[in-house]
Amino acid sequence: MFDNIDFKSFWNESEYINKVCTGENLTDEMVQEAEKRLGVKLPKSYIELMKTQNGGKPNKNVWFDEKNRYRVDLEEFYSISEKKEDSIFGKFGNEFWYDEWEYPRNVGVIIADTISGGHEMIYLDYRDCGKDGEPKVSICIQEDDFEIIILASNFEEFILGLRASEEIK
Repeated sequence: MFDNIDFKSFWNESEYINKVCTGENLTDEMVQEAEKRLGVKLPKSYIELMKTQNGGKPNKNVWFDEKNRYRVDLEEFYSISEKKEDSIFGKFGNEFWYDEWEYPRNVGVIIADTISGGHEMIYLDYRDCGKDGEPKVSICIQEDDFEIIILASNFEEFILGLRASEEIK
């Protein structure tokens, strides 16, 4: 898993993002509690990444579909925590997006947002695999009637597809 990723250079050292998003070091107990609260099994690749740093902004933060010329600019991955505002269980976590902005609950777990300021959310998408399966990664676009677009067949594929903005032609 993640054979070609240097996790030391994966995360951006943004002071602001770290203040509002990056949580405490992720433990197995925290993962078990999160899975219990969310009602799903989190992918091993997602847990592995969050154990390197529990949330934050990746240096390579652009997902780009060459074929369809579709671009997603990530702002941050939410931490698996409730102590930070921008975390899965925090003030601006899943419940906020479901209740305040009416993002669909039946897709899965919101794990990241984009530079759009809350109008596009990244999900671990459990619709096809069920609560114990390997979720896809999708984006839900609020301004397009909550259209859902599959970005990757699993989380590892999504991470391996991230690029730096200057790499996109």
